[in-house]
Amino acid sequence: MGIFHIHKKEDWLSKEQFETIYKTYYHRLYYYSFQIIKEEETSKDIINDVFEKIWSQRNKLSEDTLSSYLYMIVRNKCIDYLRHKNVEQQYAELYDIIVSDDSEDYELYEDRLLLIEKIIAGLGEPTKSIFTKCYFDNKKYVEVAQEYGISSSGVKKHIMKVLGLIRKECGIRK
Repeated sequence: MGIFHIHKKEDWLSKEQFETIYKTYYHRLYYYSFQIIKEEETSKDIINDVFEKIWSQRNKLSEDTLSSYLYMIVRNKCIDYLRHKNVEQQYAELYDIIVSDDSEDYELYEDRLLLIEKIIAGLGEPTKSIFTKCYFDNKKYVEVAQEYGISSSGVKKHIMKVLGLIRKECGIRK
């Protein structure tokens, strides 16, 4: 039956079997993750999360699909991380637009916020809803894309259009 002997689904993966899986796959999965996200510590965190998940689902594992399942989980976690990082970058970009160089000038800050609210209110559909769902409702591009029947890159184009308009209206050059 191979290196691992995992019984039936109702049986629990023993601690010894789990340790063998960990030792066998940790470095392979780490390098796989690192190839995708290029960050050492984040890759380690992802792999540790994967093994926590494996341990919590140990009664559902099958030896036949374990390897592909591990790689699939790592890939999905890496993709989720990259998407989240992209959203954080966009929030940082919007924050930079709002505070710009005069972060201590609170009147300018308030004026920019009001201008941004006015710009968003004046947007046409579906751009307004797409921007609002991504920035204020914290929805992922994929979710919004599915809702509107467009691609994730289509959602990104709407977002970039709005950010460009905000930059222009606020008099900020990138």
